[in-house]
Amino acid sequence: MDGSDIYKSTSFYELNMLDMKILFFSLLSLTSSLVYSQTYQQMLDHESEWHLTSCFSGCVNDVYYTDGDTVFNENIYKVLNGYHYISRTFWLREDIVNKKVFISTLNGSKRNEDLLYDFSLEPGDSIQINNPLSPFPESPGFFTLDSIISKQLLNGSYYRFFYLSPNSSSSSTENPVWIEGIGSLSLINAPGGAPDVNETGKVSCYFKEGALIYSQLDSVQSCLPIYLNTIEEEPTGDVVKVYPTSCNDILYITSNYDEINNIEIYDMTGALKLQFNKPNKSFNKLNVSGLTSGLFMVRVNLSSGIRTFKISKL
Repeated sequence: MDGSDIYKSTSFYELNMLDMKILFFSLLSLTSSLVYSQTYQQMLDHESEWHLTSCFSGCVNDVYYTDGDTVFNENIYKVLNGYHYISRTFWLREDIVNKKVFISTLNGSKRNEDLLYDFSLEPGDSIQINNPLSPFPESPGFFTLDSIISKQLLNGSYYRFFYLSPNSSSSSTENPVWIEGIGSLSLINAPGGAPDVNETGKVSCYFKEGALIYSQLDSVQSCLPIYLNTIEEEPTGDVVKVYPTSCNDILYITSNYDEINNIEIYDMTGALKLQFNKPNKSFNKLNVSGLTSGLFMVRVNLSSGIRTFKISKL
């Protein structure tokens, strides 16, 4: 083998090594991309129950939960109920496209809406946080997202944990932790609060449709759902039925007492998809084949008020 052959062999070896390095970093980049592009975990497409544990002279659990749906200004909200929300005037709304969650609260006779969570944030981004009607300062200022860590929870799915800290201009000393799809590990309406059993409290158990998804059992011994496993009996008298709740092309809506004046179907972003302006007063067989697969809200306008129902289109 002459010198030129050695040169060619060495060049070929170096090229192969270069190709292997390029392939390695390409695979690493693809893997990282797949990890960080995981499916967005929605927070309000299901019923939720949070157990907030606080310990002073013994530990106690405050339980709060989503309790039905309502429509206001063509937006769909989850009603928040529980220890701090007996009046049921706290409403939650999710913007799935922009990965944001809002809260609507009453101020006299008017409603205010505040941004609670922004799950589109990237590490290094800042956000101005509000803690409406909570024990924390209402407007503590700006916080920085320090890091996002993806963790596998009890249902086998991966959820992103958001770790924040107050900016130098903030009046807060709290270090909040959010979980995409669950919310703050402090009070649900306090995105600027840090989870602390010796202060306002921290989420020790979280249930999705009655199934335990997240638990932190350093202050409680076990997690059992209180509200989501309760089956409510159907009321007598003014009964409105929407069925089947998982439908293909036909949806039935009946009322055995009150008259139905109007029926509207919204998607989960609050966009009106179908409207039936002159339905039958007591029995309706509706063609919903034009809807895409997914979750929808059915708003039934009665002569005595409004009832809302959630359905899934198969």
